[in-house]
Amino acid sequence: MNAYCPITDLGNADRAYEWLYNILGTRDETGENTSPEDAAAIAAQFPVYENSLGLHNPDGSRLTAANMIDTIEQEVINSAETYMKGDAAHTIPAIGSTFDIQSGGFGSPPTTKSYVNDWIDVDNSTDKVRSLDMKKYLAFVVTQARLKTTPAFDAVGVNGDTTSGTETNLFGPPNQKYMNYTEYSWDHNDVAGDGSGLDDTGLTWDQYTSRRSTTVDDQIHLINPMDFIGTGADTAPNWYVRNGTRDRDTSFIVSINLDRALEADKQVKEVDYQLAWNQPHAGNYDVPEAMAWIAEAVRKAGDPLTSGHRG
Repeated sequence: MNAYCPITDLGNADRAYEWLYNILGTRDETGENTSPEDAAAIAAQFPVYENSLGLHNPDGSRLTAANMIDTIEQEVINSAETYMKGDAAHTIPAIGSTFDIQSGGFGSPPTTKSYVNDWIDVDNSTDKVRSLDMKKYLAFVVTQARLKTTPAFDAVGVNGDTTSGTETNLFGPPNQKYMNYTEYSWDHNDVAGDGSGLDDTGLTWDQYTSRRSTTVDDQIHLINPMDFIGTGADTAPNWYVRNGTRDRDTSFIVSINLDRALEADKQVKEVDYQLAWNQPHAGNYDVPEAMAWIAEAVRKAGDPLTSGHRG
């Protein structure tokens, strides 16, 4: 199973996003906190959710909101050191030098912008990271790609929003344009007549989803692998998961949680997880490596016609 920049926990993605970009003041520092009350309220829901997952880091420690920033920092350090070790030509700019990042494409000419490296200090001669400033790192991520609105994923219907291209329009019955699928957005929907939210139904999220006739809670559950990994459901045995170190489209927390859950699932044989160095929200940057990984996984699995796994 290949998963690039996975958005695999939509029901909790807003919580993870707001917590990550508010816990160190990133939204405020970069001037991208247009809905501070919403951001704070949504972020406050994250610690209870994260702690409820019961996940562990590779060293055996519990993964919680209290150590999540440290966990992300270590993953970024791992990414940088893996990059440097991968090729003698792979170097990372010194503090005060610049990252030159190319963007564009898809019909528009590419452009290159420079961003001062004020957040990671490395020794390219030994392929080691000396230090990493997480507050400045998150600001760098946001500076080269603006943050999403608040809420980030379930925004339609909240604060009068009827035009954003968020994931709200993926949910609800077929005769309805969109339906809020998170408790916060449902209870704060203020667009009259859209058929979604407390304002139109007269029901809180808990009240609405307790009715047997609703589908939105089933939809958000059925598309979320986090609800099935480590249960009696079948889990693919091999996983290749990548999330770019400058991907601001979702929180790094989502891919980290996916990795930790997979590592704890006894059905899973291998998880190859990395934050991909200096990559954005994309999935076409390491095709040869990914294909080689698939080929090796298939080789290890053997021929199903000779290994007792006939269909």
